[in-house]
Amino acid sequence: MSLNIKLFQYIFWTGYLTVLITALLPIKGSLNKIHIGPELFHIRLDHLLHLIVYFLICMYYLFGLRIGFALFVKNSLLKFVLIILFLATITEIIQLWVPIRSFNVFDLVSNVAGVIIGVGVVKMVQRLNRTKSRRYKGIMA
Repeated sequence: MSLNIKLFQYIFWTGYLTVLITALLPIKGSLNKIHIGPELFHIRLDHLLHLIVYFLICMYYLFGLRIGFALFVKNSLLKFVLIILFLATITEIIQLWVPIRSFNVFDLVSNVAGVIIGVGVVKMVQRLNRTKSRRYKGIMA
């Protein structure tokens, strides 16, 4: 395994553990009081941040695919989705026992929504690449 792939995996797992550790910290913040959007439809900033974090994790996975790095040898996308959904769930459940923190189903929904949107982008890019590859092969034949 090349040094670049090991570095890619190290950065991923370091980020993964960082997200897990932050769920264990008794942080009290005011992000849940900041609302974005009109009165009729507003999103709390912390929910938006949850969605963005999990979306960005998926984009890191996509970046790895684009440069030829994989986190896993077999069933890479399935394994990735399972460990990210595990992280999204466990970080919220852990907060039941962390002082000042609390479980919030909407945070969990935001986490999962970020994963769903991110994996959707990954699948879309993979589909586009297959289509381009078939067209290129057709031209070369």
